[in-house]
Amino acid sequence: MKRASVLVLALVVALCMALPLAGCASGSYTPQLKDRAVDDSALDTSGTLRVGVNASNPPYSQESSGSIIGIDVDIAAALADELGLKLELVDVGTATDTAFSKDSVDIVMGVSETNSSYWLSNPYLNSGVALFSLTENAQAPTAAGSFKVAAQSSSMSAWEVTNHYGENCLENVSDPTAAFEALSTGSVNYVASDSTIGEYVVHRSGIEAYPIALLQDSVSRCIAVNTSNSALQSAIAEALSSIVDGGVVTVIANKWLGAQVDISALTVIPAAATETQTEENAATTDGTSSNSTSSNASSSSTSNSTTRTTQSDEQ
Repeated sequence: MKRASVLVLALVVALCMALPLAGCASGSYTPQLKDRAVDDSALDTSGTLRVGVNASNPPYSQESSGSIIGIDVDIAAALADELGLKLELVDVGTATDTAFSKDSVDIVMGVSETNSSYWLSNPYLNSGVALFSLTENAQAPTAAGSFKVAAQSSSMSAWEVTNHYGENCLENVSDPTAAFEALSTGSVNYVASDSTIGEYVVHRSGIEAYPIALLQDSVSRCIAVNTSNSALQSAIAEALSSIVDGGVVTVIANKWLGAQVDISALTVIPAAATETQTEENAATTDGTSSNSTSSNASSSSTSNSTTRTTQSDEQ
Protein backbone atom coordinates (compact mmCIF):
# COMPACT_ATOMS: atom_id res chain seq x y z
CA MET A 1 0.00 0.00 0.00
CA LYS A 2 1.24 3.46 -0.85
CA ARG A 3 1.70 5.81 2.07
CA ALA A 4 2.03 9.58 1.98
CA SER A 5 2.79 11.72 5.00
CA VAL A 6 1.16 15.13 5.10
CA LEU A 7 1.67 17.84 7.69
CA VAL A 8 -1.56 19.58 8.50
CA LEU A 9 0.41 22.80 8.87
CA ALA A 10 0.82 22.79 5.08
CA LEU A 11 -2.86 22.32 4.40
CA VAL A 12 -4.46 23.54 1.19
CA VAL A 13 -5.92 27.02 0.82
CA ALA A 14 -9.43 25.74 1.48
CA LEU A 15 -8.48 24.98 5.04
CA CYS A 16 -7.59 28.55 5.84
CA MET A 17 -11.18 28.23 7.12
CA ALA A 18 -14.18 30.28 6.14
CA LEU A 19 -13.41 33.02 8.67
CA PRO A 20 -10.31 35.14 7.93
CA LEU A 21 -10.14 34.15 4.26
CA ALA A 22 -8.32 37.37 3.48
CA GLY A 23 -5.42 35.96 5.48
CA CYS A 24 -5.09 33.20 2.90
CA ALA A 25 -4.35 35.60 0.07
CA SER A 26 -0.61 35.07 0.36
CA GLY A 27 0.78 31.57 -0.06
CA SER A 28 2.69 31.89 3.22
CA TYR A 29 -0.33 31.48 5.52
CA THR A 30 0.36 28.84 8.20
CA PRO A 31 -2.34 28.05 10.77
CA GLN A 32 -1.24 27.39 14.33
CA LEU A 33 -1.37 23.78 15.46
CA LYS A 34 -4.25 23.40 17.90
CA ASP A 35 -4.06 21.74 21.29
CA ARG A 36 -4.11 17.97 21.19
CA ALA A 37 -7.66 16.57 21.52
CA VAL A 38 -6.71 12.87 21.40
CA ASP A 39 -4.37 10.89 23.65
CA ASP A 40 -1.70 8.77 22.02
CA SER A 41 -3.35 5.70 23.54
CA ALA A 42 -6.18 6.13 20.98
CA LEU A 43 -3.77 6.42 18.03
CA ASP A 44 -1.57 3.99 16.15
CA THR A 45 1.27 6.54 15.90
CA SER A 46 2.05 9.19 18.49
CA GLY A 47 0.74 12.64 17.52
CA THR A 48 -0.45 11.44 14.10
CA LEU A 49 -3.84 10.64 12.59
CA ARG A 50 -3.41 7.76 10.15
CA VAL A 51 -6.19 8.01 7.57
CA GLY A 52 -7.20 5.32 5.08
CA VAL A 53 -8.36 6.51 1.65
CA ASN A 54 -8.99 4.97 -1.75
CA ALA A 55 -6.38 6.74 -3.88
CA SER A 56 -7.99 5.55 -7.12
CA ASN A 57 -11.31 7.33 -6.68
CA PRO A 58 -11.20 10.97 -7.91
CA PRO A 59 -12.32 13.51 -6.93
CA TYR A 60 -12.51 11.99 -3.44
CA SER A 61 -8.85 10.96 -3.49
CA GLN A 62 -6.30 10.31 -6.18
CA GLU A 63 -2.56 10.21 -6.72
CA SER A 64 -1.00 13.26 -8.37
CA SER A 65 2.74 13.92 -8.73
CA GLY A 66 3.58 11.54 -5.91
CA SER A 67 0.98 12.90 -3.50
CA ILE A 68 -2.60 11.94 -2.69
CA ILE A 69 -5.10 14.74 -3.20
CA GLY A 70 -8.87 15.12 -3.22
CA ILE A 71 -11.98 15.99 -1.23
CA ASP A 72 -11.47 13.22 1.33
CA VAL A 73 -7.83 14.23 1.76
CA ASP A 74 -8.70 17.86 2.46
CA ILE A 75 -11.43 16.87 4.92
CA ALA A 76 -9.06 14.42 6.64
CA ALA A 77 -6.49 17.23 6.93
CA ALA A 78 -9.11 19.52 8.44
CA LEU A 79 -10.00 16.82 10.97
CA ALA A 80 -6.35 16.31 11.90
CA ASP A 81 -5.93 20.06 12.29
CA GLU A 82 -9.01 20.23 14.51
CA LEU A 83 -7.60 17.42 16.66
CA GLY A 84 -4.14 19.02 16.89
CA LEU A 85 -2.51 16.11 15.04
CA LYS A 86 -0.27 15.53 12.05
CA LEU A 87 -1.79 13.64 9.14
CA GLU A 88 -0.58 10.46 7.46
CA LEU A 89 -2.46 9.09 4.45
CA VAL A 90 -2.63 5.39 3.69
CA ASP A 91 -4.01 4.05 0.41
CA VAL A 92 -6.24 1.17 1.52
CA GLY A 93 -8.21 0.95 -1.73
CA THR A 94 -11.70 -0.41 -1.06
CA ALA A 95 -10.54 -2.78 1.69
CA THR A 96 -12.22 -1.01 4.60
CA ASP A 97 -12.79 -4.20 6.57
CA THR A 98 -9.07 -4.98 6.80
CA ALA A 99 -7.74 -1.41 6.93
CA PHE A 100 -7.68 -1.25 10.73
CA SER A 101 -5.90 -4.55 11.27
CA LYS A 102 -3.72 -4.81 8.16
CA ASP A 103 -2.79 -1.16 7.59
CA SER A 104 -3.10 0.06 11.20
CA VAL A 105 -5.09 3.15 10.24
CA ASP A 106 -7.02 5.16 12.80
CA ILE A 107 -9.91 6.12 10.50
CA VAL A 108 -11.14 5.39 6.97
CA MET A 109 -12.76 8.06 4.79
CA GLY A 110 -15.75 7.63 2.49
CA VAL A 111 -17.44 4.57 4.01
CA SER A 112 -21.09 4.33 3.00
CA GLU A 113 -22.28 0.97 4.29
CA THR A 114 -23.09 -0.22 7.80
CA ASN A 115 -20.77 -2.96 9.01
CA SER A 116 -20.36 -4.47 12.45
CA SER A 117 -16.59 -4.21 12.17
CA TYR A 118 -16.52 -0.42 12.54
CA TRP A 119 -18.30 2.64 13.90
CA LEU A 120 -19.55 5.27 11.42
CA SER A 121 -19.68 9.02 11.86
CA ASN A 122 -22.43 11.32 10.67
CA PRO A 123 -22.26 11.93 6.88
CA TYR A 124 -19.97 14.62 5.54
CA LEU A 125 -21.07 14.29 1.90
CA ASN A 126 -23.91 12.66 -0.06
CA SER A 127 -23.90 11.36 -3.61
CA GLY A 128 -26.01 9.30 -5.97
CA VAL A 129 -26.52 8.61 -9.68
CA ALA A 130 -27.90 11.88 -11.03
CA LEU A 131 -29.35 12.97 -14.34
CA PHE A 132 -27.65 16.13 -15.66
CA SER A 133 -29.06 18.62 -18.17
CA LEU A 134 -27.79 21.81 -19.82
CA THR A 135 -30.95 23.51 -18.55
CA GLU A 136 -31.16 24.28 -14.86
CA ASN A 137 -34.36 22.97 -13.22
CA ALA A 138 -35.28 21.10 -16.40
CA GLN A 139 -38.02 18.49 -16.22
CA ALA A 140 -36.46 15.02 -16.12
CA PRO A 141 -38.04 12.27 -18.23
CA THR A 142 -39.87 9.60 -16.26
CA ALA A 143 -40.27 7.05 -19.06
CA ALA A 144 -38.52 5.94 -22.25
CA GLY A 145 -38.81 8.31 -25.19
CA SER A 146 -36.94 9.83 -28.11
CA PHE A 147 -33.96 11.08 -26.09
CA LYS A 148 -30.44 9.92 -25.36
CA VAL A 149 -28.61 9.69 -22.01
CA ALA A 150 -24.81 9.43 -22.04
CA ALA A 151 -23.17 7.35 -19.32
CA GLN A 152 -19.84 5.65 -18.77
CA SER A 153 -19.95 2.16 -20.24
CA SER A 154 -20.43 -0.68 -17.73
CA SER A 155 -20.90 1.75 -14.81
CA MET A 156 -23.70 1.87 -12.27
CA SER A 157 -24.93 5.01 -14.04
CA ALA A 158 -25.29 3.12 -17.32
CA TRP A 159 -27.16 0.37 -15.50
CA GLU A 160 -29.56 2.89 -13.95
CA VAL A 161 -30.26 4.46 -17.36
CA THR A 162 -31.14 1.05 -18.81
CA ASN A 163 -33.22 0.21 -15.75
CA HIS A 164 -35.19 3.45 -16.01
CA TYR A 165 -35.44 4.09 -19.74
CA GLY A 166 -34.27 0.99 -21.61
CA GLU A 167 -31.17 0.30 -23.69
CA ASN A 168 -32.35 2.38 -26.65
CA CYS A 169 -31.99 5.56 -24.58
CA LEU A 170 -28.45 4.76 -23.42
CA GLU A 171 -25.41 6.23 -25.15
CA ASN A 172 -22.31 4.41 -23.86
CA VAL A 173 -19.16 6.52 -23.61
CA SER A 174 -15.63 5.94 -22.31
CA ASP A 175 -15.81 8.14 -19.21
CA PRO A 176 -17.84 10.94 -17.55
CA THR A 177 -15.79 13.63 -19.30
CA ALA A 178 -16.78 12.21 -22.70
CA ALA A 179 -20.40 12.09 -21.51
CA PHE A 180 -20.48 15.81 -20.68
CA GLU A 181 -18.71 16.68 -23.92
CA ALA A 182 -21.48 14.84 -25.79
CA LEU A 183 -24.04 16.81 -23.77
CA SER A 184 -22.39 20.13 -24.55
CA THR A 185 -22.39 19.44 -28.30
CA GLY A 186 -26.02 18.33 -28.33
CA SER A 187 -25.20 14.72 -29.23
CA VAL A 188 -27.23 13.58 -26.20
CA ASN A 189 -29.99 15.13 -24.14
CA TYR A 190 -28.82 14.12 -20.68
CA VAL A 191 -25.87 12.67 -18.77
CA ALA A 192 -26.16 10.08 -16.01
CA SER A 193 -23.27 10.19 -13.54
CA ASP A 194 -22.42 9.95 -9.88
CA SER A 195 -23.49 13.39 -8.69
CA THR A 196 -20.15 14.28 -7.09
CA ILE A 197 -18.12 13.07 -10.06
CA GLY A 198 -20.47 14.86 -12.44
CA GLU A 199 -20.18 18.15 -10.56
CA TYR A 200 -16.39 17.71 -10.50
CA VAL A 201 -16.24 17.22 -14.28
CA VAL A 202 -18.59 20.16 -14.88
CA HIS A 203 -16.58 22.43 -12.58
CA ARG A 204 -13.26 21.43 -14.14
CA SER A 205 -14.44 21.62 -17.76
CA GLY A 206 -16.46 24.81 -17.49
CA ILE A 207 -19.53 23.17 -19.07
CA GLU A 208 -22.74 24.59 -17.64
CA ALA A 209 -24.73 21.50 -16.68
CA TYR A 210 -26.97 20.85 -13.70
CA PRO A 211 -28.20 17.75 -11.82
CA ILE A 212 -31.99 17.75 -12.21
CA ALA A 213 -33.02 14.39 -10.72
CA LEU A 214 -31.67 11.24 -9.09
CA LEU A 215 -31.94 7.75 -10.56
CA GLN A 216 -31.33 6.16 -7.15
CA ASP A 217 -31.47 7.17 -3.50
CA SER A 218 -28.46 9.17 -2.40
CA VAL A 219 -25.69 7.46 -0.43
CA SER A 220 -23.88 9.07 2.50
CA ARG A 221 -20.10 9.20 2.86
CA CYS A 222 -19.03 8.71 6.47
CA ILE A 223 -15.86 8.19 8.49
CA ALA A 224 -15.17 4.74 9.91
CA VAL A 225 -13.43 4.15 13.24
CA ASN A 226 -12.63 0.86 14.93
CA THR A 227 -15.58 -0.14 17.13
CA SER A 228 -13.32 -0.67 20.14
CA ASN A 229 -11.81 2.82 19.97
CA SER A 230 -14.49 4.84 21.76
CA ALA A 231 -12.11 7.70 22.61
CA LEU A 232 -11.31 8.32 18.94
CA GLN A 233 -14.95 7.92 17.96
CA SER A 234 -15.93 10.76 20.28
CA ALA A 235 -13.06 12.95 19.10
CA ILE A 236 -13.87 12.37 15.41
CA ALA A 237 -17.58 13.03 15.97
CA GLU A 238 -16.81 16.34 17.69
CA ALA A 239 -14.17 17.41 15.18
CA LEU A 240 -16.39 16.56 12.19
CA SER A 241 -19.28 18.49 13.70
CA SER A 242 -16.98 21.47 14.18
CA ILE A 243 -15.69 21.59 10.59
CA VAL A 244 -19.16 20.96 9.16
CA ASP A 245 -20.85 23.64 11.30
CA GLY A 246 -17.93 26.01 10.75
CA GLY A 247 -18.30 25.82 6.97
CA VAL A 248 -14.93 24.17 6.32
CA VAL A 249 -16.43 21.13 4.58
CA THR A 250 -18.46 23.45 2.34
CA VAL A 251 -15.33 25.41 1.42
CA ILE A 252 -13.54 22.17 0.54
CA ALA A 253 -16.46 20.84 -1.51
CA ASN A 254 -16.79 24.12 -3.39
CA LYS A 255 -13.07 24.07 -4.15
CA TRP A 256 -13.41 20.73 -5.94
CA LEU A 257 -17.00 20.88 -7.19
CA GLY A 258 -17.89 24.54 -7.56
CA ALA A 259 -21.29 25.76 -6.41
CA GLN A 260 -23.05 22.58 -5.36
CA VAL A 261 -26.66 21.58 -5.89
CA ASP A 262 -28.38 20.11 -2.83
CA ILE A 263 -29.10 16.64 -4.19
CA SER A 264 -31.34 15.86 -1.21
CA ALA A 265 -33.84 18.27 -2.77
CA LEU A 266 -33.86 16.43 -6.11
CA THR A 267 -36.66 14.07 -7.12
CA VAL A 268 -35.75 10.38 -7.12
CA ILE A 269 -37.19 8.87 -10.30
CA PRO A 270 -38.43 5.29 -9.77
CA ALA A 271 -37.22 2.62 -12.17
CA ALA A 272 -39.62 1.66 -14.95
CA ALA A 273 -39.71 -1.93 -13.65
CA THR A 274 -40.94 -0.71 -10.27
CA GLU A 275 -43.74 1.31 -11.86
CA THR A 276 -44.82 -1.70 -13.96
CA GLN A 277 -44.87 -3.99 -10.93
CA THR A 278 -46.99 -1.48 -9.00
CA GLU A 279 -49.57 -1.31 -11.80
CA GLU A 280 -49.70 -5.11 -12.07
CA ASN A 281 -50.21 -5.46 -8.31
CA ALA A 282 -53.07 -2.96 -8.35
CA ALA A 283 -54.87 -4.98 -11.04
CA THR A 284 -54.80 -8.31 -9.14
CA THR A 285 -57.11 -9.63 -6.46
CA ASP A 286 -56.45 -8.69 -2.82
CA GLY A 287 -54.89 -12.05 -1.97
CA THR A 288 -52.68 -12.18 -5.04
CA SER A 289 -51.78 -8.52 -4.62
CA SER A 290 -50.62 -9.15 -1.05
CA ASN A 291 -48.33 -12.00 -2.05
CA SER A 292 -47.04 -10.19 -5.11
CA THR A 293 -46.38 -7.02 -3.14
CA SER A 294 -44.44 -8.95 -0.54
CA SER A 295 -42.36 -10.60 -3.22
CA ASN A 296 -41.73 -7.32 -5.03
CA ALA A 297 -40.83 -5.56 -1.79
CA SER A 298 -38.26 -8.23 -1.06
CA SER A 299 -36.88 -7.92 -4.58
CA SER A 300 -36.80 -4.14 -4.31
CA SER A 301 -35.00 -4.32 -0.97
CA THR A 302 -32.39 -6.65 -2.43
CA SER A 303 -31.96 -4.40 -5.44
CA ASN A 304 -31.53 -1.30 -3.27
CA SER A 305 -29.00 -3.06 -1.07
CA THR A 306 -27.04 -4.16 -4.13
CA THR A 307 -27.09 -0.63 -5.50
CA ARG A 308 -25.62 0.77 -2.29
CA THR A 309 -22.89 -1.79 -1.83
CA THR A 310 -21.75 -2.46 -5.39
CA GLN A 311 -21.82 0.95 -7.01
CA SER A 312 -18.73 1.21 -9.19
CA ASP A 313 -16.60 4.35 -9.23
CA GLU A 314 -16.74 6.38 -12.43
CA GLN A 315 -13.47 7.97 -13.34
